[in-house]
Amino acid sequence: MHDKISGAMIFNREQRIHLNGTDILLEYSSEGGAIERLDLLKILRAACSDVGVDIRHNCKIEALDQFNSYDLIVGADGVNSLVRRLNEEAFGTEAYTLTNHFAWYGVGRAMQPGSLIFRTAAGGRFVGHYYPYTPRMSTFVAECDAATWRSVGLAGMSDDERRKFMETVFAPELMGDPLIDNRSIWRNFPVVTNKVWSVGNIVLIGDALMSAHFSIGSGTRLAMDDAAALFEAIQQTDDVAAALVRFDGIRRPWREQFGEAAKRSFSWYERLEEIMGQELIDFAYDFLTRTGRVDDVRLAQYTPEFFRMYKKAKGAGLRP
Repeated sequence: MHDKISGAMIFNREQRIHLNGTDILLEYSSEGGAIERLDLLKILRAACSDVGVDIRHNCKIEALDQFNSYDLIVGADGVNSLVRRLNEEAFGTEAYTLTNHFAWYGVGRAMQPGSLIFRTAAGGRFVGHYYPYTPRMSTFVAECDAATWRSVGLAGMSDDERRKFMETVFAPELMGDPLIDNRSIWRNFPVVTNKVWSVGNIVLIGDALMSAHFSIGSGTRLAMDDAAALFEAIQQTDDVAAALVRFDGIRRPWREQFGEAAKRSFSWYERLEEIMGQELIDFAYDFLTRTGRVDDVRLAQYTPEFFRMYKKAKGAGLRP
């Protein structure tokens, strides 16, 4: 399955950072990748079929009573998880929303290289994040801060009007291509965490467990990693309760570290007015080190050409 997934992905080592008319091209030591969701679902569905999993579609679940006879219930139903909401108090769920507004669109061509555009326009501050996921399509995430949402009138627009407005803001990158609507609803990101990962024979994984902000990684990948860790835990014991304790022990330390890095990342984006006042090279350095997981030593390994450029600009006091 690994080969099938990687074979369907688009990989790239480069990323362009644009800040109000100035650009820098970052080349990373490892590749980032993306895949069309429908292709991924087809691969996963085939893998389930190969091992005899009974997949059922169009079944609306409003309660968990129908699963009382099952050994294990896995809540992998996303950030708005019904499984979690039915047991919020027991899971110790905490949730709040960020102040930035965003929407996901598509573009009908592969926009290379993947880029992050930070632009002041129409009296507001905007972020455009795009990358190709097939040879013919790209994802385009548009974002603005709360002050911009109010000051440029986005709060009073329809989603269709917002899409057209974003086409003007990011016209230099779109080059006449429209933003493709795919239930592209403007919203605020929900930050969800749970103190308790399993209640009885019910366990949460993926965004149902801890929402993954799009600025730092793929929620789908994290959910798959959670599922792999749960599988590993179950293989080690025949007892469901013991397996869930083992799953918590395997996965929680990494997930909590990742969650802290994600919090630093989305907090950085929540300060657009402040961060966009920097010079480009300082801005790029700030972006690359925003999570606290990348120090100068790791940065020199992660994007060596940029680090050499930054070190030359800022002096010899940097490591390594």
